[in-house]
Amino acid sequence: MSEQPKMLTDRISFVRKPDELTVVITQEIPRAKEAMLFAWLCAWALVGGAFIYYWRMAPVASTDRIFFAISTAFWLYFFVRTAKVWLWRRMGKELLRIHGETLMIKDAYGRWGKPRDYHTDRVRKFGVIPYDFTKFGQFMDRAFWVIGGETLGFDYNGKKIVFGKQLNDRDAIQLARIIEKALREIPARSRRDQNNDAHGQGN
Repeated sequence: MSEQPKMLTDRISFVRKPDELTVVITQEIPRAKEAMLFAWLCAWALVGGAFIYYWRMAPVASTDRIFFAISTAFWLYFFVRTAKVWLWRRMGKELLRIHGETLMIKDAYGRWGKPRDYHTDRVRKFGVIPYDFTKFGQFMDRAFWVIGGETLGFDYNGKKIVFGKQLNDRDAIQLARIIEKALREIPARSRRDQNNDAHGQGN
């Protein structure tokens, strides 16, 4: 029988076992904001329809056709990005799992998503990422129309790995404490179990 997740906040749930930690961070936003995002997506789709129409109607090799072809390419790029954000808000979630000596992080759209595995021995400087609202880039990363605003991170083989999108400071600190404790205890338990098994086989 599986354990029921504990709700740390309205967006964060976790299951802690002696040999495993699983964390789920949902990406929902208030319905009013989701409706605004969907309205923007629909309006952008109409703009794209106009671009495609005039592109197809313009004479071949004319400057108008070239203009609308380029405009359509730009439109498609931003349409895909907006659609991705909308899907992320509808069904997206971040998954984190510590089991044995492996830390797994995954951005999932429903069941879809590619997990990224990290060896816990190489995780360095884990903690909350300081947020400076005076920096425009960090401020924009917290907007509901983008995928970003990571609040937790660590160094791994010289690279900065980040996750915990758009959590407030209080939630990020609470989650960091749970993960830090699991990073200390779960790999150590796994190593002890492996040593005990090795000694048992040796006898």
